[in-house]
Amino acid sequence: MLQVPRLDGDDYEKIFERAKARIPTLTQEWTNFNAADPGITTLQTFAWLYDTLHYYMNASGEAHKLKYFKLLGIEPVERPAACVLALEGEGRLDVPRGARVWADDVPFETQEAFAGEANRLCAVYLDEGGRLADLSPRAGVDGGFAPLFAPGTAPGAALYLGFAKPLAARAKLYLEIEAQPRTPFGEDFSLAAFAWEAFDGEEWRAVRAERDETCGFLKSGFVTLCFDAPCAPAAPQERMAKACYVRCRLAENHFDLTPRLGRVLPCCVRARQMQTWAQVETFFYDGSGALRPDFCAGPDTLAAVFVRCAGKETYAQWRGFAPSDGDRAQVELPAGTGRLCVRFDAGRFGEAPKKGDEVLVAAMSPQAADVAWLGRTDGCSGQRLDIDAENLCGLTLALLHTGADGRTECSLWRRCADLGEVGWDDCMFELDERERQVVFGDNRHGCCPPAGWDVVAVEIRTSRFEGGNVLAHSVCAPDAPLPGVQRVYNPLPAEGGCRRKSAAQLQTELDAMMAEPARAVTEEDYRAIALATPGLMLDSVAVIPMREYSARYGVPYAGNTVVVAVKPRAGGRLPRLSETYRKAVAAHLEQARILTTDIRVVGAQYVGVGVYGRVRLRPGEEGGRARVEQLLREAVETVDTGEYGRGVDCGRLFSALELEPCVQSVENLSLEYIGRGGGKNEHGDVTAGPDCLTYLTQIGIEYI
Repeated sequence: MLQVPRLDGDDYEKIFERAKARIPTLTQEWTNFNAADPGITTLQTFAWLYDTLHYYMNASGEAHKLKYFKLLGIEPVERPAACVLALEGEGRLDVPRGARVWADDVPFETQEAFAGEANRLCAVYLDEGGRLADLSPRAGVDGGFAPLFAPGTAPGAALYLGFAKPLAARAKLYLEIEAQPRTPFGEDFSLAAFAWEAFDGEEWRAVRAERDETCGFLKSGFVTLCFDAPCAPAAPQERMAKACYVRCRLAENHFDLTPRLGRVLPCCVRARQMQTWAQVETFFYDGSGALRPDFCAGPDTLAAVFVRCAGKETYAQWRGFAPSDGDRAQVELPAGTGRLCVRFDAGRFGEAPKKGDEVLVAAMSPQAADVAWLGRTDGCSGQRLDIDAENLCGLTLALLHTGADGRTECSLWRRCADLGEVGWDDCMFELDERERQVVFGDNRHGCCPPAGWDVVAVEIRTSRFEGGNVLAHSVCAPDAPLPGVQRVYNPLPAEGGCRRKSAAQLQTELDAMMAEPARAVTEEDYRAIALATPGLMLDSVAVIPMREYSARYGVPYAGNTVVVAVKPRAGGRLPRLSETYRKAVAAHLEQARILTTDIRVVGAQYVGVGVYGRVRLRPGEEGGRARVEQLLREAVETVDTGEYGRGVDCGRLFSALELEPCVQSVENLSLEYIGRGGGKNEHGDVTAGPDCLTYLTQIGIEYI
């Protein structure tokens, strides 16, 4: 018998007796404690309900906990690792989607096709105000990076990228950008604006940037460019090498840190760590007589073709996985790794699809044929069928049966995460990974298939998930020769692979989520939310009540206002808050503020402190000066520690110096300051405003 854990040791008897024992403490009028008393009956009823709730809570298993987490917005994610593959070769490269490459025994498959001329980057230049710098020896050479547009660079500066051959009309360039210590940011974040152009041999023509995944040179990614006219080999400037150039002109510059460019790869495709045993796709027939699915196939691939005419709910089989005399379509397989071709011919086969009909093409390897057939439906609710495969990251089923006209008909059934969330007529199933079974619906949650239908897996993909997170240059061995490709490799590590987390692991995510502030209420909330502003690099934050800020600087008081002082991380030792940063922090805090509170974002102020006086060192104390100066820095500096509003107490500094073992005496110690937020009181102490950080400007100590 299944042992149910006990979350609470109280059973019905204990609950009832404890409740009954409290009656005299609550009222003196209740004196009948026998079972016949209606009040006792009521207590017994609620004790039973209490005990029943305990039972259900004790019986909560993994599935129940996952549903609870989902209600909180936390769902387990299962994802194959992903990477970018660079292609090198000669002539025309033709890589179909689904082409397989290996990192030792770990398979990766391309997620998109590449067809075009082999190309490479051969020149990189940066033009800033007429000063041309050749970055070719640094950008991407031996893992190096070249600096691009520095903060403060005037608009009009341009980056020139020269390629050995003209780029395609729609080119995807992969730009490797050195990682920067930023908070996570979305695709809509950028700190600069650019205009792309191409040189046609005589003049520069505008190029449309369809998509920039680098977010303006802030991270590695693809830049997709669309050309109206091809670029031609030329040298746009006298000192440039001859090449096919595109240039990126700086239109707006709000960079806080200079981006650094590594490799620029014109021949790249995305890849995922998976192995496809069977795949299925649908297409709309164009009436041409031939259909070429854009996925990888081999000479031993088994393929089936189904067609769904307008108004029909199911697909009719036109060719099975094994050819037969009744076929109405022909499948041509490639001699090596490539694309298959499906041909229709009304004159040859007696029938052809109409233009606009939907064509379903299923293909599988011979190894998958043994596990693809799962069994036959019995018409019962919640039927389970075994599937002899593990680590599945993709699964689609086809249910086959004989129609009224005697032809085989097919309907596709897709996988869902939870049958409890789908409709009664949805053709979906759930995968029980632990039992390696597919589970059908019950006509309430998910459609229950009729009896007598054959169940065939027409999409089977497996992955190693976290086992696919491999190092750069690990993916390098194609499964079969690829036309024109001489070398394939992943320039960056394959990342992101993860297996579905258990409820215990999700609990850690929940704890972290609950610890993150959602509303700016306390000082720590303000500080944490401001430091998490997407895309920025912030060093420290001070949260100041408006009354204190107004009293210090004499600015008009505004009720229910909080002043947030921010110090950026980049921009020197004493960086100033740019308007771009100020707006970004204010917008991020605006989403979290309480409606009755206003927020004012300002930059951190800096107060420089000079220390003067005479210090007599003890004889024989080598390194005494270094220790004294170190003590002064520790007493004065708050720029790096983020202690806002901490001034310098002259008396305490005097005592600290005298207590230093290497110091014999201290005379005439005094402090001076510079900076708007600083001040000096009657005791000679330097005070700092609540938005101020202090730093040591000068050590005017005379050693005697």
